[in-house]
Amino acid sequence: MILDVSKAFVRPTEKFPFEVEVPLDTQEVNGDQVSFEPVKLSGTFEMTDDVVRLEGKLHAVAHAPCAVCLSPVDVKIEVEFGETFRKDANEEEDGCFSYDNKQLPLDHMTLTLVMLNMPMRFKCAHDCSADGELKDWNEAETVWAEEAEEPQGTYRPFEGLQEMLNMQKEQ
Repeated sequence: MILDVSKAFVRPTEKFPFEVEVPLDTQEVNGDQVSFEPVKLSGTFEMTDDVVRLEGKLHAVAHAPCAVCLSPVDVKIEVEFGETFRKDANEEEDGCFSYDNKQLPLDHMTLTLVMLNMPMRFKCAHDCSADGELKDWNEAETVWAEEAEEPQGTYRPFEGLQEMLNMQKEQ
């Protein structure tokens, strides 16, 4: 998506409103496929000394599987932003985005803002149905540890080393 900012070149330091939708491709995040509804950007842009300043708000909805039960989850992302675009900017080193020919490419900026503001893990609800199963399993482990019972056929790979150390101390 390209935003035409040619008005700002004619009347520098004046703020102009904008509203656009930016489609994002599906992204792989922590092994999960995350898809997005078109991201809505709205705000203002202005130009000062070959620098275009974009300020506004981003609205997005991300779709991913729940990290616990794998059911679909929709997460709303709303971010206020203020980004700078410079002609001939090195995006990796300068901390701003580049533009060319009075047009701002918004794809990279939008993807960056969305990815930085997404949750680390998607979870469907506080009372996810799989949570109860995991809780029961963990409680069973706690009871086992408190009773100091060992399951039959327990494999202890370092038991022989402990015996060797004990023998060495006795000598």
